[in-house]
Amino acid sequence: MKLTRRQEIFIHRLLDLYREINGPIHYSILAERVGVSPFTAYDMMRLLEEKGYVTSEYRTGSEKPSVGRSEVVFRPTELAQRRLEELARGADLGNWDSVKSQVMERIRAVEFQDCNLAEEMLARVPPEAPETLRFCFEVMTILVLRLGRDTGRRILTQRLPQFLEMKGAISRSGLLLLGGFVLGLLANENAVDLDRDKSIIEQVERYQGLVMEMEPRLCRRLGDGIKDMFALVLQS
Repeated sequence: MKLTRRQEIFIHRLLDLYREINGPIHYSILAERVGVSPFTAYDMMRLLEEKGYVTSEYRTGSEKPSVGRSEVVFRPTELAQRRLEELARGADLGNWDSVKSQVMERIRAVEFQDCNLAEEMLARVPPEAPETLRFCFEVMTILVLRLGRDTGRRILTQRLPQFLEMKGAISRSGLLLLGGFVLGLLANENAVDLDRDKSIIEQVERYQGLVMEMEPRLCRRLGDGIKDMFALVLQS
């Protein structure tokens, strides 16, 4: 059964908490982790329970952290774990090197027609692209190719190491900040209109949502790919 991105986030957070606590999770704790109200978290758990990704049970007496009435807690099912594994496979690790090489070759092939390539790639990438690394890599390529050859790329040259090597390693937070930073550079150059260019803004939002859920090893691969891509763009 198809899940929305928001539902996938709840499943991921529930699995994380379940591993940390090694037991069922009260929806209020999940709400804090996701950043929503307890009512929203409860409704989402009930919805996911209907879809088979969550089971509920009532905790009473000594099983509760405090004395009082019974309360409902939730556990992820095997289906939820399988879904998370499917998302990891969706990162396209098997042909990542091939994907990266294809993008790099296309940058070389079009020589100085950067804007044309960016427009073509933007039109082709769907908001719900299942291949996580490919999607994120291509979106960042689109942004970088739109930057002005002087000011924008010069600023990014200075800042890129700060984003991709925060605390000496490629991190999720650095990749998230990088996407917003480059979009800001484009807006400053009037290369993108934040009121009209909804498509590219949606792609950046999707990029950030995927990076939020990305495993550290995938973050490292993406960061390394972005560094190699930007070095090639600077040579063109």
